[in-house]
Amino acid sequence: IEHNKYANNYDYHKALWLMNQDDLLENGFLMLKEDSKMLVSPIGSLFYEHYSDRSQVLASLEERKEEIQCIVGEGFVSFGQAQEPQLWDYADGVDTMEFLFSLS
Repeated sequence: IEHNKYANNYDYHKALWLMNQDDLLENGFLMLKEDSKMLVSPIGSLFYEHYSDRSQVLASLEERKEEIQCIVGEGFVSFGQAQEPQLWDYADGVDTMEFLFSLS
């Protein structure tokens, strides 16, 4: 919150959501807002949603798989590894070299 641009973004979204009377949880440097439609949250905030069981989560992820680049958690990419892909991890599941060789 000491960074000016971060603080401005935080204040902007806080004001916007308060004017809309949205429910927020905050601690002075991060806001939590329940939102099941958005995948990406603005800087200084985090969207979340509640599920009653794991199958609901998996079904929701499957429905939106074209919008999701990476899932971090148990059974998916390990925590701390999302920005450290292996040689066999291909963007969008496409082996670039195989694709290029198929063009010739």
